[in-house]
Amino acid sequence: MTGPPEFRDLLGDDLPAEDRARLERVHELLIAAGPPPELPPSLAEAPDRASRPPSWLPRRRVGAAFALAATIALVAFVGGYVAGHERNNFDSTRQVSMHGTSAAPGARGVIKLGDRDKGGNSPMVVTVRGLPRLAERGYYDLYLTRDGRFLHCGSFNVEAGATTVGFSVPYKFERNDGWVVTRWRRGEHEPGPALLKT
Repeated sequence: MTGPPEFRDLLGDDLPAEDRARLERVHELLIAAGPPPELPPSLAEAPDRASRPPSWLPRRRVGAAFALAATIALVAFVGGYVAGHERNNFDSTRQVSMHGTSAAPGARGVIKLGDRDKGGNSPMVVTVRGLPRLAERGYYDLYLTRDGRFLHCGSFNVEAGATTVGFSVPYKFERNDGWVVTRWRRGEHEPGPALLKT
């Protein structure tokens, strides 16, 4: 039986001094640790995978996992229904119509405004029709126009048909306010042209 291999026999003499010192220390630690223990006979053969179900869960928990998944789906459905129902029953105090500009002549929109809450936020629900779906990372912006200023109310995307979105903004709505919807596309540094306005 031979002893452990010499460090120079393994790597030669072509190493920088810093690497040689580090690797020689690792070599000494491996020799001091000695060989790994013998493999026990119980692990000499791999277990038979065909006899076990290919599930990541124990068999007794599969039913519980399905029940949990069904419960989560039900909660998501009920939550979506309640949120949609509340949006449809939005208690508006004023409604403003929007019409398409020459950049989107077939577009239409309606803004329903609500009373300010105790925190000073004003809810609004916006429904738009006739705006095309934008490419990835593009979106529409809604601005409140007041005295020549543009106050950002929110951003949204659209789908085919009508799209309804809700916003909450810190502005108090006044009778002479206007609104405008613009488009932003990836790569643009400024909002696009006005597509809808009051």
